[in-house]
Amino acid sequence: MAEFEKQTCVVTGGGRGIGRAIVEMFAAEGAEVHSLDAVAQQNPVGHGNAHFKHCDITDLSTVEAFFAWLHACGKSVDVLVNNAATVTRAVPITDLSPQEWQRTIDVNITGAFNVTRSALALMGKGGRIINIASTFAHVGSPGRVAYSTTKGAILAFTRSLALDTAAHGIRVNSISPGGIATDRLIELFGSQQAAESHLAQLHPVGHTGKPADIANAVWYLASRRSTFMTGADLLVDGGYTAQ
Repeated sequence: MAEFEKQTCVVTGGGRGIGRAIVEMFAAEGAEVHSLDAVAQQNPVGHGNAHFKHCDITDLSTVEAFFAWLHACGKSVDVLVNNAATVTRAVPITDLSPQEWQRTIDVNITGAFNVTRSALALMGKGGRIINIASTFAHVGSPGRVAYSTTKGAILAFTRSLALDTAAHGIRVNSISPGGIATDRLIELFGSQQAAESHLAQLHPVGHTGKPADIANAVWYLASRRSTFMTGADLLVDGGYTAQ
């Protein structure tokens, strides 16, 4: 039997990049996967048990409607992955607009709150929540004050939520990725080659990571092999924060 056979998993931001790799992993492992994504193109992944829903996670009523529909279908939630995030331009705080700041808060923090609060109503003993943080939650980065602030908040969110849900048999952990080769990096640097050239030297392993590296970490935290872990953050960063 596949690790997540007959389980229902919800992944935010599953249309591309890290989220897409997580959706594909769960689907390949036998889970019924629901991806919530507001912007990304959502093409089939080759598994009939992966479903893409257009959903703005900053809108609580829309999020609640999705989970109400899931409940009406007779489904519970076994695994939730809060992956959706936005990032601002790399500029000093004096050049960052209040609108950019607020949008980052809305997606990265309030979105995780909205989805988690709604999902917990359908999650029982044995449920798992995995939040995607960042190495920038651990170390500073010039021009990334909004993104770093929200990812630091995700670490605190994870720890407190783990304590709130432990008595209900629900585990909550986070993952902090380093530089991962995604479409977002290409957009930021202009090309895959430029991104790799800049970021590889910052990681002691000598290269950037792949979305599958984070999906593998999600597999571990969602699996039966990590039952003694909650309130923890797993660094998957090629040694970036070890320097």
